[in-house]
Amino acid sequence: MRKIYLLLIFLTISLQNVFAQEVKVFATTDTTEYIVGDYIKYSIELKYPKDYNVIIPMIKDSIDNLSFINNGEIIRKEEANEIVEIRHFIFSKYDSSEVTIPSFYIPYTINGGEPQFAYVNPVDIVVKTIEVDQQAEIQDVKAPIRIPLDWLLISIIALSVLALIVAGYFGYKYYRTKNSGKIVEKPELIIPPFEKALAKLHNLEEQKLWQQGYIKEYHSEVTGIIRDYFEDRFNFMALEMTTSEIIINLKSKDVTTEVLKTTEEFLENADMVKFAKYQPMPTVNELMMHEAYLIVNDTKDDTSIENKTSNEVVNAG
Repeated sequence: MRKIYLLLIFLTISLQNVFAQEVKVFATTDTTEYIVGDYIKYSIELKYPKDYNVIIPMIKDSIDNLSFINNGEIIRKEEANEIVEIRHFIFSKYDSSEVTIPSFYIPYTINGGEPQFAYVNPVDIVVKTIEVDQQAEIQDVKAPIRIPLDWLLISIIALSVLALIVAGYFGYKYYRTKNSGKIVEKPELIIPPFEKALAKLHNLEEQKLWQQGYIKEYHSEVTGIIRDYFEDRFNFMALEMTTSEIIINLKSKDVTTEVLKTTEEFLENADMVKFAKYQPMPTVNELMMHEAYLIVNDTKDDTSIENKTSNEVVNAG
């Protein structure tokens, strides 16, 4: 009889603890299977009384086996005396494996009391690589864009160029005849790498490639400009290097931590577009151009601007 009595007391205490757990948390993903580089949409739904103070931790620090992309939409609504809150987050993963998004705890307090913790369930997903047919011919992921030729426009351009060449030839002959035997100074303007890079970025921005659907071409162009800038500015073969090799070379230069972080994010986003099968959000395309300008402006060397003159003896032609 005593044993039955003790068992009833134990069950009563356990049931009280279960019902006292009034903060409910449930984590899900939009699917369970992804391709390498896909966006993984991770959501957390919370339900708790209005007088509870729930503290959401830094999710990107709680989940360290995925690459954090950004915070998504937050939906919050009231149902009677209860708050329902849904938070969305975007992650990605760049190698194939079975992944368990880990569990963690969300702290909360009741009327300023001692902190308590709600348990977030783990979520299992699978990240796969793109299947490759070993027997198929090697070809581009996307066929080259074919732009129809405008022969009238080409003819006008060709005639204009020919006219400029002829005018330049006779102008040069006149100049040499007029200045025969004189010593002239010919200024040699060296354009610094950052000015060339900024001009190219502005020109690419004006073309509005990604807005017209040429997203892969846009990412290739913008990263190519920055890689070419690194070659001129820091004198290493950035066009032939991987993202990690570029970061290693930049660390040996006089580059700030902020620039390294921005460059790594910039190049990784481009790698995802070029090598992973996914469609980036418009905000990512806009961010790429913004980060490109930041990288150039934060690493430019104004002292590289030089105006040189050289003496040249001009003989009669």
